[in-house]
Parts: sequence; C-alpha cells; structure tokens
Amino acid sequence: MRRWGYVIALFCIIAPYVAFAGVFRKPVCGVSVIDSVGHMADTLDFDTAEELVKSIGHLSQSAQDSILIAAGICDTAMTYCNLPFTAHHPDSLHLGEWRLTGKRDTLHLTPEERTQRFYDTLQNRARRNKFWGWVHGMVIVPQRSAPLRTEVVDETAAYSEYNGKRIAAIEIERHNVFDPAHSYLEKAANAVHVVTRQYPIKRDLLFHEGDLFDADQIVRYKQLLRSRQYIATANIEVVPLPEDPDAVIVKVITRDNWSISGDGSVRGLTGRVKGELFDANFLGTGDRLSYQLSLDWRRGRYEGSMLRYYVPNVLGTFYEARLTAGRSFQEKYYGASLNKRFIQPTDHEVGLIVENVRTPVYVHYENPADTVDASYMVHYDNLDVWGGGSWYVPGTGGSVYAMGRVNGLRYHGLPQRIDEEEPPRNPPELAVGAGMNPYFYDRILSLASVGFYEERFLTTNLIYGYGYDEYVATGYRAELTVGYLHNKFQPGWYGGLLLRAGHFTPAGYVMGNVSVGSFYDFCGREAFGSALNIKVNYFTNMLGKGRFKVRQFLSADWLKGWNRASGFYESVWFTRASGPRELKSSPTGNNRFVLSAETVVFTPWQPIGFRMALYCYADVGFLGYGVNPFANPCYATIGVGVRMKNEMLIFDALQLSFFVNIGGRGFLPSDWVTLTNEQRMRAMRYIPEKPQIVDYR
Repeated sequence: MRRWGYVIALFCIIAPYVAFAGVFRKPVCGVSVIDSVGHMADTLDFDTAEELVKSIGHLSQSAQDSILIAAGICDTAMTYCNLPFTAHHPDSLHLGEWRLTGKRDTLHLTPEERTQRFYDTLQNRARRNKFWGWVHGMVIVPQRSAPLRTEVVDETAAYSEYNGKRIAAIEIERHNVFDPAHSYLEKAANAVHVVTRQYPIKRDLLFHEGDLFDADQIVRYKQLLRSRQYIATANIEVVPLPEDPDAVIVKVITRDNWSISGDGSVRGLTGRVKGELFDANFLGTGDRLSYQLSLDWRRGRYEGSMLRYYVPNVLGTFYEARLTAGRSFQEKYYGASLNKRFIQPTDHEVGLIVENVRTPVYVHYENPADTVDASYMVHYDNLDVWGGGSWYVPGTGGSVYAMGRVNGLRYHGLPQRIDEEEPPRNPPELAVGAGMNPYFYDRILSLASVGFYEERFLTTNLIYGYGYDEYVATGYRAELTVGYLHNKFQPGWYGGLLLRAGHFTPAGYVMGNVSVGSFYDFCGREAFGSALNIKVNYFTNMLGKGRFKVRQFLSADWLKGWNRASGFYESVWFTRASGPRELKSSPTGNNRFVLSAETVVFTPWQPIGFRMALYCYADVGFLGYGVNPFANPCYATIGVGVRMKNEMLIFDALQLSFFVNIGGRGFLPSDWVTLTNEQRMRAMRYIPEKPQIVDYR
C-alpha cells in the first residue's frame, strides 16, 4: 500500500504540470473533528499537515474542552483523509487515541476560489523543489485579465461625478508585457520588449493639465488607447486632491502587448513562400515597422521585398501616416497615405492616398457571351482626397457633419490573364467598353455627404475579445450622399442614403444598417449601378451562470442590385465575409440573402495563457437572379470549431474549424477543415467615414 501511495502522490504532483491550467481543481480535505465527549467541534479544510496544525491551533482557542494534535498527513491527491488524533483534556488527562476519516469537500467553494487554490498549491510545491519550480515557471501563466463583466457598464456615468473639476496633473504608469514576470520565458520576453515610452501615450491625450474634467473625453481616450495594437490594457484612475476639492489627478495605467511577431504563407506546391517580420511598437514609439520577404524555393530565386511603416499619431496631431514600398512576385506597390479621423463630437477629418499598384485580381463573372473565373493582372494609379468637419449640437447628444471627396483612378492597359491554361478557358485580356466591366474604367468620382450622428461607448467582456475590457459603440448615423461620376463610357450623377443605429436592449445588442444608392444618366435618361443593402446584427447578453459563458450571434444580410452592366462586380457571389463561408466555387447573381447563426462558448480553460472558445455555426444563403431572394438556389455551410487567443499577444485569434457544405443536390465539394486567423465578428461603428457609394460585393 505504501508503494501505491507513493505512485499516487507522484502522479498528483506531476499531473497538474502536464495538464491544461484550470482543468484539474485543487482538492481540499474537510475533516470533521470530534471533541473528547463525542460532540462535533468543527470542520477543518486543509491540504498539508502544516495547514492542519494551524487550523487546529485556531480551533483550540474556541474549543474549551479539548486540544487536538495531528499525528499524520492528508494526501491531497486522494479522495479521503485518514489521520490519527490524540485528544488531551486541559487538565492533562489522557482520554485516548482514535482515527478519524474525512472526505474531500469543495462544495462550499466558488469556482474562482477553487481555481485560485489550485494555482496556490502548484506554487507552494514549486517553491519546495527547484525542478518543479522551473516547470511551474515555464508552463503556468497567471491570469492577468480584467475581471469578466457579465453586464454592460457605462463608464461615462461612472466618471461623471468628477465633471467640471480641474485636472491638476496627469500621471502615466507603464508596465511591461508580463508584469510581474514569473517564468523564464516571460522574463526573456520582457528583456527583449521595449516598453512603450511616455510620448506615444501622451500624444493620444484628448485633454491636458488645467482642463476641466469631461467624462466623455476620458472614455474616448481610454477607448483610443485600447484600440492601439501595442496596448493590452488601459485603465484610468481619478484621484481627488484633499487640499483642493475642485481639482483631481488623472492617472493613466497601461500594460503593453507583446509586439514582435511574424506571418507567412506557402502557396501549395508551387514553391512560392512569403515571410514577414514586424514590430507593432518599434523601439517603444507605438509605430509599426514590417519587412516581408518573398522566395521561390523550387527555382531558388529571390522574388522581392516589401517594407511598410505606420505611424498611428503623427506628432500628436491625430494624423495617421502609412508608407509602403516594394514588390512580391508579380505584385508591386508604392504608396503613401495621411488621414485624420473624427474622434470628438466637434472635430475635422482630412485624408490623402497616393498609390501606384500592380497586383493580381481574382475576376469572377458570368454572362451569355463570356464566362470568366480566373486571375488577372491589373496596373493602376490611384489618387484619393477627402475632408470635412463635424459640429456638436447642444441638447441633442449628436453632431452634424459635412464631407467632400474626389477620387481619380487610371489604369495602365487592360487586365492581362495570369498563368495561361492549356487549353485556355478564359480570354487573355478582359474586354472593357460600353456596358462591359465598368470596374476597370478610368474615372473621376466626386462625392459630398451631409448627416447627423452620435456615438458613445459602453464597456463589457467576451464579445469580440477573450477577456479584456471591450468598448462597444452605440449610437446612430443618418447620411445623404450626392456626387458625379466622370468616365469615357457612361458618366452620371449619384444619390444615396444611409441609415444606421445600434443599441443595447434588455435582450442584447441590436444593430441595423440600410443603404441604397444609384447613378443616373440625364442624357440617356436611365439609371445604372443601383444597389440596396440591408443588414441586421444581433448578439445576446451573456448566458450561463457557471464558468462556461455562452453568447449567441445572429445576422441577416440582403444585397440587391439592378440596372447593372456586365462584368466584374456587376454581379455578386459568396465569400468568407458574406455568405456560406467555405464554398470552394460560388455561383453568381444579383440578389443575395444570407442568414448566419453562431454560438460561442467561452471556456475557463487557459493553457499557457491562451483563452479558448468553442463555437458552432450555420450560414444559409440564397443567391441568384430572381426578384424574390428566397426563390433563388439555396446553399449552406455548417461547422464547429475552436478559437484560441492570448490577449497579451498581438496575434489574431487562431481558428480551427470542421464543416460541410450543402447545396440543392446534397453535399458539395469542400476542404472539410480550415486553420485560419480570420474572424468575421467585428466591432461596429457609427462615426462618419469618407463619402462613398453603396458597396456591391
């Protein structure tokens, strides 16, 4: 029995280190202690003899007729505790010895207490042995996430008690990625990582010392910090000044993300390989620098490099700047952009994009004369300029805005077929002319928009992320857009309308979007390029009271086009972003309706700091040229999968899914399994963007 006891004890010591953190719970022994006259004295919870002795010592202060002395140990790996006790009367009269048996009792502990006691046990054991201390430091990552919020919190209301007070000082407290660092890997990562300097945090400030405290500005600034890729968590504490009741100190506390990462792709057996290395917090400046290398290993040939540099806030002006230059296989890109977005209710926006692009484009369309389903090379110059302003309207909570935009696009020749087939199924170059492929027209598009909007943020957890505070936008936007399209084949005037609103309700979050627009040729007295898009997104409140949290997502998307020409993007098809997400070959149509449902189970499992979520989904899509969308052919994708995400790393969530595709004749060809970092659930915003026509894709 002793030999088996050693085996069981050894197993219980090793198992927690090779298992996922949080799967095994710390066993706690509850022993019923009987006093000298046979009455129940108390119940002791312990996992070692030392804790038992401490508990007995505490018990002896309240038990006046007996003092219990432990003469054994409880093996925490076992389901029972068998300990001999000796009872002595205060008058030192020996009353005898007996053996008491107790069973494990964890029912009175909350899940959080069980988890914490589990980690405490591992840490105590790690301190007693150098080897297990090393294993503990390598495997166990303490939970650093903010407390999970099952409710929606209005942080603006929480800060509003300080409105109108003077900001006497702004203090900034910065923390490394792993703070405190426990494992050797964490310590090594901290040594390599450059902590974000004070300047990038200060340049995002929407307020300054001496300003009056405004809760709306505080929350917007906090949301802005959390949107930065190099910041994992951001918190703002307000400290009143005892000597000045009309003044406060604003303390900004941040912790960094691990910002150095890489990406890559391998294109089947063609030998084409891309590798990218980037730092999203270059030298602690908050800027992003990336380098991409392309190789063809089958031919042993260098295929180009791409350099990108991004500044999220140039000199505190809130202008974003991007610079990209290089080539990768057949793709070449040289471009720069500068953009200042709306941030506050009264603000301005300015944008500029200059590009020279040579890139492959997957072209897919069907018509009686020709069917194209292949990749073509396009080469074009693009110049895009826009700007405008917004003005807060007191008493309404919203702002009016007006914007203008001019976009010029010029192609260098006709799109050329890539990788010719034998025999060829597609033309060597695309036909571009009157009523054919207007997507490839040289054009100048001038647009102007006016509207009214309101946007504010509420705070919660476990919607698009995996544990840290998320800022979900609520509000509305109503916009009217007019403009003129100049091109060689079919110029015309444009008119469009957009309505969008989203709010939290007692049943969850609901967002609706309606956009409709069309061009009109007054000379020919005909409309062209008309499109209607209606979207509804919904997700429930957090469901479940245990450690597993569930959220249900639903969406409906209807895209209808009419008065369309022939060619590329004059019809639509299913893509991963819109439709049954895994169809290998999609049909086309001008009327697409998609209904999607996804159930996400956020688990308490955090292997090595990675949160895990299980999900199942179903996409049902109707696509065709019929007026009634439900009379068109139906397709579906049904699948299950798992997502893993570490909020302290800048990697996107890793998704592994298993699925089947179904059509009118049964199962359709599919890959059955995918591994990707793409995620369709994205945050919704109501802040104005540059004027644009209704997207028909």
